[in-house]
Amino acid sequence: MNFQEPQVASIFFAMEVNVFNKHFYILLNAHYPFLAFASAVNFGEINFIEVSHLKEEFSPFYIVLSKKELNEPLLLKSENELNSAELNQMAYWKPNRIGEVLFNHWD
Repeated sequence: MNFQEPQVASIFFAMEVNVFNKHFYILLNAHYPFLAFASAVNFGEINFIEVSHLKEEFSPFYIVLSKKELNEPLLLKSENELNSAELNQMAYWKPNRIGEVLFNHWD
């Protein structure tokens, strides 16, 4: 088991685990109760996966996001709840998916 706290430029905790003979990561956003699972976590690339048996266990405590939700294209609307610093970061890094905003190394 390997646990990584958010670094200067990242906004999520990552725990590398082996559960049920399966190697993957549990990701938790540092600011919001968003939790996700991934098979790989690298700078600029996270491969989100489903881990249904753990989703049920974490759901009472966190908003467990599905692979489908995290891979949805990012569409910015003129009206949103993002501040100017967040919008500037997004303009610079150009994320394509919702998961790239919620779990990133550039925030």
